[in-house]
Formats: sequence, structure tokens, C-alpha cells
Amino acid sequence: MNYVGIDVHKQSLQAAVINQTGSCLEEFRLRNNREGIRQLIERAGCYGSFQAVVESSANYWTKLFDVLEENHILVKLSNPYKTKAIAEAKVKTDKIDARTLAQLLRADLVAECYVPSKENREKRALIRERASLTKIRTEHRNKIHGLLAKYEYSHSVSDLFGKEGITWLKTLKLSQYDQVILNANLRLLESLDTEITGISN
Repeated sequence: MNYVGIDVHKQSLQAAVINQTGSCLEEFRLRNNREGIRQLIERAGCYGSFQAVVESSANYWTKLFDVLEENHILVKLSNPYKTKAIAEAKVKTDKIDARTLAQLLRADLVAECYVPSKENREKRALIRERASLTKIRTEHRNKIHGLLAKYEYSHSVSDLFGKEGITWLKTLKLSQYDQVILNANLRLLESLDTEITGISN
């Protein structure tokens, strides 16, 4: 069994392949895309079966992790904040990080991150996107509330941003520039409502 440490970045992968005695068999740099990952599997596989460890870095690791799993390769996700050998190193380069990860994997000393299933990761991403859109929608609604306060307008509709409320908002008399701001925010709200409803369904 060999061990592959992979330092992953947005555009590239730095890999180090070591054997059971800790000797480095090969080091190489590839693109962080499906073709690059395919090449990594081929090159590391030339030396026999292997396990891999990837350092968690933003979301750059997800595609690599998934493809390795799809190819039935045991892969671990290293927690960069708990991997002291890397975090506390005085000299840090991609090559050194990849080699260190491989050695930690060989010694079974990888501080792992919990990795939800691919389906659950996708669900979480969807929830985060909905939350982000909802926050943006609130910001635009607050801008409209600010305009109402500026002109001391009050309303009696139950939902200012429901059908009846929108109809009322469109009848307001504002300055030329504030009218542009109101209309722009109403258009954005309509679009955001559509997107949020689509995600929720």
C-alpha cells in the first residue's frame, strides 16, 4: 500500500506519493479538474494500490474527494487547523505540505474532518444559497421601508410585499430618483421571490 498526500488549490493539485517505508516515489503538480484528477489516479496507481489524504481548503477539495471515492480509493480529509505538522511548519511550500500529508497518512496520524455524504453536502449548499438570497431580499425590503419612512407613507395592507401591497407601492408619488430606486427594488424582489420559491420547492 502506498500513500498520496495532496495539497489542493483552486486551479492546481500538488501530490506526493510515498511507499510503506516513507520513501518518496514521485511528486507532481496537476490541474484541479477532472482530467488532472484522472492523471493523478493513473500516476499514483502505477506504483500499486494507494490511499490518499487531501487538506481541506475552501471548497476546492470537494471535486477531488468525490472523484477519488467514485474510483473506490480510500481518501481522508485533513483538518488544516489540527494538522500541526503543517500549520506550525516554519517553511511551507506546496511540495512540503503534500509530502507531510502523505507521511501523516502513512503513520495514521491524520487529523480528519467530518465529511458528509455528497447528497448532504449538496443539500447544505442549497440551504446556504436560500439563506443568502433571503438575506438579500430582506435588504431590498428594508430599502423600500426606508423610502416609506422618508415620505411618511403608511399602509393598511396585511403584507406590504404581497400582491395587494405591491399594487399599493406602485401608486406612490415619489421624486424622480426615488421612483427609480423603488422600481428597481421591486423588480429585484420579484426576481428574488421567484428564485427563493424555486429553491424551496
